[in-house]
Amino acid sequence: MDTATAERLSTSSSLRMAVLSLPPLRDYQLPVLLSEATDDLTVSAPQIGKTFTGALFLLTAAWYGGKSPLPWWWMAPTYEQARHGYTMLCNFARSAEILSDATTAPPLKARLVNGALIEARSWDNAEGLYGPTIRGGVVDEFGQLTHPAYGAISSRRAETIARGEGKLRYLGNVGEMGGVAEALWRRAEAREPGFAARRWTWRDRVAAHECSCGVNGDPHKHNPECHRGRYLAFVDNERSRMSAPQFRQLYEAEWVDWNLLPAYLFDRAVHVTERASYQSNLPIDLSCDFNVDPLCWILGHHKGREAWAFDEIVIGGGATTTEACKEFLERFRDKKVAIEVYGDASGNTRTPKSHLTDYDIIRQVLGSRSPFAMHVPAANPPVTARLNAFNAKLHAADGTISYQVHPRCKTLIADLARVSLRAGTHEIDKRNRQLTHASDAEGYRIVTLFPVVEYGPAVVGAVSALRPYYDEIMSERF
Repeated sequence: MDTATAERLSTSSSLRMAVLSLPPLRDYQLPVLLSEATDDLTVSAPQIGKTFTGALFLLTAAWYGGKSPLPWWWMAPTYEQARHGYTMLCNFARSAEILSDATTAPPLKARLVNGALIEARSWDNAEGLYGPTIRGGVVDEFGQLTHPAYGAISSRRAETIARGEGKLRYLGNVGEMGGVAEALWRRAEAREPGFAARRWTWRDRVAAHECSCGVNGDPHKHNPECHRGRYLAFVDNERSRMSAPQFRQLYEAEWVDWNLLPAYLFDRAVHVTERASYQSNLPIDLSCDFNVDPLCWILGHHKGREAWAFDEIVIGGGATTTEACKEFLERFRDKKVAIEVYGDASGNTRTPKSHLTDYDIIRQVLGSRSPFAMHVPAANPPVTARLNAFNAKLHAADGTISYQVHPRCKTLIADLARVSLRAGTHEIDKRNRQLTHASDAEGYRIVTLFPVVEYGPAVVGAVSALRPYYDEIMSERF
């Protein structure tokens, strides 16, 4: 940090405190600390320092904010997320020897040696955001902000805003279209008075890493120890596994309108082909949904990064799992096939009428006659995980198309073309009882075989001194 910046961040308090030294910040992070906006929003790609920057802003604001009995707040969607940011902030304060005391169990409260109070709150229960007037704070993961939470937060700073204070820093990944987070972003993007907006993308992180091997282009030409090269290779891999809109949302930090179709990249002309045929040399992927009317199973194959559906079993009128197994055996009675089973985790549930689950029945009937393996999770992944994985197969961000369906799969094709989302959500509209079951079944297979995985938060341990360890945190996963 240069001298001019340090001076701006170290205006003497009424107690004539010493200048607070900060760990190194990237150039793109400094505006969060220097902004004069009341509502300052940063929408970001994952893992490029949102929580780190927010913690330093709040510590700096509390240290140089002057004496006041009003608390500063760190806010997050869940208690664990709030605790993570609070712990990082306390580690910074402890390392700088300005932490007086701090709790480690609810309520999370830290007091600095200048008397400033910092509290951590979450909005998994919006009532937890009601309380005293606050001086300002950080809203972490603001893309998940709800209307009740925003209302509660706003009410806590009405008095301080009137005094020219009440600054909030909102930091997070892009949230859903139509929510309070997007509404705030649009106001900030339009430069309404009191608002500021910025976007951090994967390119900002690339620019922050010097290339240690002298290669600045093809990510595959960097040497294995080069931080920039490792991150570029990671982004290149993510781009190949994600759909273009999802990559734009996650790594370009754009608010993307996903329209109303879950399989929004499905194109009959591209994805429906007789080339998606049965291959006797490959195991059959059997993807199961256990709705009773209709019951839908999808038959497919996968090889490498490719997957396709070549047939479907659809039985109406209250079909049972045993009937579906018999239909499968009838279709392959003259063939010896290996079977890989995927599907709805609810099929593992026993009913009061039977001690056998749906998958127990499949295992007994099919597994006794064919090489057999089960790939059913204990719990279903989130709907968005299924949609992301499916769309990435339909058309990845790098242009790759790696999923196709045979024309005989009429129910599945109808689902891909017609199933919609409930307005304003990423939840599938289930009101048409004839739709969704085939695409649900196939979605369970695709998300199991080809999950679109987002890497988790960097682990930030206690620090014994306030030192330049930022690169270690940011490159931990690479």
